Amino acid sequence: MVQRIITAILLTAAAGCVTGCMLMLGQSKSDYNYVMRGETELSNAQLRGADLINARLEEANLSNADLSGANLQGANLIGANLRGAILEGANLTGAQLNGANLTWADLRRANLKNANLSKARLVRVNLARCNLQNIRLKGAVLSRSNLAGADLAGINLNGADLMGANLSGINLDGADLGSAVLSWANLKGANLQKANLAGAQLDNGDLSGAVMVWTNLEGAFMKDSSLRNAKLEGSRLKGADLTGADLTGASLTQTNLSEAKMQHANLINANMRDANCHKANLQGANLNSADLSKANLDEASVENAEFTNADLDHARINRKWKKYFERLKVRNYESIRWVN
Repeated sequence: MVQRIITAILLTAAAGCVTGCMLMLGQSKSDYNYVMRGETELSNAQLRGADLINARLEEANLSNADLSGANLQGANLIGANLRGAILEGANLTGAQLNGANLTWADLRRANLKNANLSKARLVRVNLARCNLQNIRLKGAVLSRSNLAGADLAGINLNGADLMGANLSGINLDGADLGSAVLSWANLKGANLQKANLAGAQLDNGDLSGAVMVWTNLEGAFMKDSSLRNAKLEGSRLKGADLTGADLTGASLTQTNLSEAKMQHANLINANMRDANCHKANLQGANLNSADLSKANLDEASVENAEFTNADLDHARINRKWKKYFERLKVRNYESIRWVN
C-alpha cells in the first residue's frame, strides 16, 4: 500500500515537471501573473482585457501582443517595444510611453488622455478616433499616421516627424510645430490658426482650404505645396520658400511675404491686399487677376511674372519696372505708387 502511494506521488511530480518544462519551452504568455512577476519578454502575449493599472513595463518587449481592451492607466511603458501590438479600445490614460515603439500598432478607440508619447515612434498608426486630450507628442515620429479630425489645439509638436501623415481637418490652433517635418502631409482644411510653423518642412503638402490666420511660417519650406483657397491673413511668411506652390484663390491680406521665394508660384485670383512683398522673388510667378491693391512690392523681383487683370491700386513698385508694367494689362495702373 505504501509502495503504491509513493509511486503515485512520484508520477504526479514527474507529470508536473513535464508540464512546467513544456510551459518554459512553448510559453503562450496568456497568464496575467506572468506579467506581474516582472517578465519583460512578452512578445505575442495574450493580455486582452487585462488589468495592468500602473504596471511597470519599462523597455518590455510587447511586440504583436494582444492588449485590446486592457487597462494600462498610469502604466510605465517607457522605451517599450509595442510594434504591431493590438491596443484597440485600451485605456492608456496617463501612461508613460516616452520613446516607445508603436509602429503599426492598432490604437483604434484607445484612450490616450494625458499620455506621454514624447519621442515615441508612431509610424503608420491610426489615431483618428482616439481620445488625445492633453497628450504629449514632442519629438514623436508620426510619419504616415492618421490623425484626421483630431483636436490637438495648443499641442507641442516641435521637431516632430509627420511626413506623409493624414492631418486633414485637424485642429492645431496655437500648436507649436516649429521645425516639424510635414513633407507630403495632408493638411487639407486643417486649422493652424496662430500656430508656430517657423522653419517647418511643408514641401509637397496639401494645405488647400487650411486656416492659417496669424500663423508663423517664417523660413518654412513649402516648395510645390498646395495652398489653394487657404486663409493666410496676417500670417508671417518672411523668407519662406514657396517656389512652385499653388496659391490659387488664397487669402493673403496683410501677410508678410518679405524675402519670400515665390518663383513660378501660382497666385491666380489670390487676395494680396496690403501684403508686404518687400524683396520677394516673384520671377515667373502667375499673378493674373490677383488683388495687389496697397501691396508693397518694393525691391521685389518680378521678371517674367504675369499680372494680367491684376489690381495694382496704390501698390508700391520700383520705378525700374514702370515700362514693364506699361505693357501689361493691369487694373489701376495709373494709381501705382512708383518708388525709387
